[in-house]
Amino acid sequence: MSITGPRLKNDGVIIAWKKGLSARNHRHSLASISNENGSAELYSYDLKIGERTPAGAMVIADFTAPAKGFHSQTTSCHVNLAKCHAVRDGAIIMHPRVWECSPMSETKPF
Repeated sequence: MSITGPRLKNDGVIIAWKKGLSARNHRHSLASISNENGSAELYSYDLKIGERTPAGAMVIADFTAPAKGFHSQTTSCHVNLAKCHAVRDGAIIMHPRVWECSPMSETKPF
């Protein structure tokens, strides 16, 4: 996966994702990858944890231990940070099993 966009702190990456923009943190462990149509995907390492639709709707996969979707401590921190930033803007939090069955979990080629 080719990650472009400015290097930002984790908060900045989440804010860029909410706006449909590309960004990454300095370790490339959290990234937002935008598409020409205004959509953006949010990744923790190579795991897609969020989708912003062209209409601006945000969906976050709850890959945390309480939701039985734990992948790593870092991914849980990324998910929780996205939830803190996006829930107040109407984001939908999706159970990991539902996420994995939905088309949103698929990575789209850019």
